[in-house]
Amino acid sequence: MSWVAGVVLAAAAVTFQDTLVDTAKTVLSLDSLPDRISPQNAIQVVEVRNVRDLGEFLSRHDPDGQLAASFRTGAVQRSADVVDVGRSEWMITLRGRASQQVRITDIVPEFEAEGCTAPLPGSLIVAHPQGGEDVITLDTVIDSPAPKLTVSAPGADGKPAQPFFTGAEAKVITLDRNESVAFLITATASRSYCQWRYRVHYQVNGGTAETVISRPGGKPFELTARLPDVSGYQYVHLSPVNCDSQGWRTVTGAGYAGINTPGGLKCPIKPVLYGEPS
Repeated sequence: MSWVAGVVLAAAAVTFQDTLVDTAKTVLSLDSLPDRISPQNAIQVVEVRNVRDLGEFLSRHDPDGQLAASFRTGAVQRSADVVDVGRSEWMITLRGRASQQVRITDIVPEFEAEGCTAPLPGSLIVAHPQGGEDVITLDTVIDSPAPKLTVSAPGADGKPAQPFFTGAEAKVITLDRNESVAFLITATASRSYCQWRYRVHYQVNGGTAETVISRPGGKPFELTARLPDVSGYQYVHLSPVNCDSQGWRTVTGAGYAGINTPGGLKCPIKPVLYGEPS
């Protein structure tokens, strides 16, 4: 009789195991299982964060020139109307989700339908600076004819910075499951206003796939060059760092053109709309 009891127990164990498997398949979709991740979901965008708070910025809407009154420190408070001028810095962190290794082979800026246009007018904000994770630093001249991501500094031999993902020294970033990589991508513009997203090309499980990275809220990245003639700005707001002032100073674009010299600003700056017609 003991062998009969053993057969019954073995059959019960198999039935219980099958029930657990069926339950797991019911609770977890196939894409939730590490070895069943679809190629299009093999990379997770963990973070997209603007890390620039000092430099030059453009405010699209500043009708009365009182924007600086809302700034309490030398850093600029972000809003939907504030656009980076000349340079943007975004931290982008990606994570592998597949059980197989993911190989990132390229990251390409992809322009919005209108491409790059003339630099934005508005009010210029000047907040010049006073001086824990592995990050890959990359640069791109976004208003160049065919922008590519390059290593962030020219080589010691004085040659221009080389493309990171393409060319003779092309690199590939590999991600194991749950491994992350952070990119600090600096874009510069000297001629235009541009809107774009980043398209990430990668390989996983013998195939190729892509994912598109946008700003938070699904918006494109954006960057504007300075106006060629700064007198074209409606107002220019200068942070306390400029001229060692005790607070923000606001001048008109024409006034800023008069005090902005190659050697620096002509100080002191009056705490009024300097340069307005009398």
